[in-house]
Amino acid sequence: MVTADRGWIETREFRIVHRRHTATARRRRRLAAVAGAAAASLLVGSVVAAAAPGTPGVESEDLGRQVISPGADGWASVATMTYPDGMARQASPVTGGADAAPENVYVVSTWDELRDALGGLPGSGHTTGRGNEVPRIIYVVGAIDAFEGQDCQAFADQVTVDGTDEPFSMDDYIAQYDPSGDWGWVDPSGPLEDARRAAATVQARQTQVHVGSNVTIVGVGDDAQVSGANLRIRGSHNVIVRNLTVSDGRDCFPQWDPGDGSAGAWNAAYDNVSVWTSTSVWIDHNTFDDGEHPAESLPRVYGRPFEIHDGLLDITHGSDLVTVSYNRFEAHDKTMLVGSSDGRLQDRGQHRVTLHHNHWQDIGQRAPRVRFGDVHVYNNHYEQSKTGAFQYYWGSGRESSIVAENNAVDLAAGVDPGRIVARWGGEMLSESGTFVNGRLTDLLAAYNATAPVPLADEARWTPAEQYSYRLLPTQAVAAVVADKAGAGVLASGLP
Repeated sequence: MVTADRGWIETREFRIVHRRHTATARRRRRLAAVAGAAAASLLVGSVVAAAAPGTPGVESEDLGRQVISPGADGWASVATMTYPDGMARQASPVTGGADAAPENVYVVSTWDELRDALGGLPGSGHTTGRGNEVPRIIYVVGAIDAFEGQDCQAFADQVTVDGTDEPFSMDDYIAQYDPSGDWGWVDPSGPLEDARRAAATVQARQTQVHVGSNVTIVGVGDDAQVSGANLRIRGSHNVIVRNLTVSDGRDCFPQWDPGDGSAGAWNAAYDNVSVWTSTSVWIDHNTFDDGEHPAESLPRVYGRPFEIHDGLLDITHGSDLVTVSYNRFEAHDKTMLVGSSDGRLQDRGQHRVTLHHNHWQDIGQRAPRVRFGDVHVYNNHYEQSKTGAFQYYWGSGRESSIVAENNAVDLAAGVDPGRIVARWGGEMLSESGTFVNGRLTDLLAAYNATAPVPLADEARWTPAEQYSYRLLPTQAVAAVVADKAGAGVLASGLP
């Protein structure tokens, strides 16, 4: 058994560079002592820095010492990976921005400030952190809106439909490609589809941002939020995201696919957070939701839900060594995908992910759905208060090996426990200690009783041989997760 050394960093007397999109001046900041209270046990996890809630603004804040543990129970914390052939490979524990120089510690309260901090080039308009490996710590203060007061039509107005003098409109798109009309059940094409794609590009330039390597993004207090954005951790390593509410990563211009399923589907492009071709990532104590556009507020178009959201947190394209701990996932359909497609055979041996002490409330599916990965799902609480959206929680996909231990599930009345598991080409799923509505339940037996193709109750790996973790008795899970999961829990005032 191997474990990562737990560590912490202190940032003292730092000059905080507060970047605004219209200014390049650097303002001096003094970091005073600010730290989250130390966790009493492994149940809580590590500590996080936070400025005092209710402070009057960044200009007058007295920010201070940061204490962030780079360790996390799970794949992200593994210091040494041992392979079946006995050979070993070193993999560093997650430290995020621990090595940030004073000029690379940021306090942000607007979308442009956040993009500049991630891009690392103040005042330049550089809005992507992709490929940037400079260690950075970014404190998020208050609510940040990636739309910055604009609406979807403001993006569409920047695109003219070819052959006309008219700006693009989704209403025109919907009228043109109605499968019950002259267009029929054929993929959209032509000037309106071209204009939709162009409008989507305009939105992406505004609302999508890349998170580079060696970065810690941490919310200050209990009200730090990023809404309307797609935070993409792509091609990166050593990233920590903590204490944020990440809401409503919506797509203004979803695509109609008449061949998706038997009745077609609207497909959105953006996740709230995407982990893509990245390694050593820790997503901890955050809240993910649909914000001001919950599913029940959206219309049906062509008889199908007009879906403007994709995943809340997707981990795909060979991402590896990821831990997702003490988060809340609320009222969303396609919540978490691990592995992007059955055809990406290069993802074999990757997608090693740990999910622990997370709360899943009234979600539809994918908690998670896994392809290829060795995924550990332990001590999570799944809670369902309504039946309409629910499809399944654990999806066993191609060449996946999920180990599910001591999870608590509360299903709505009349829902068959066998629906908790779904098979998407997988062959195995090791499950133990699951309580459904307070009673120990053999989920694999419940699933296999009616499944056309049964799943073997086994796994090709053993979590305890890869990292240390403390497994709570299932009876304690709901209370611990209710108390400890989500954004705002770690926040503290000045000592």
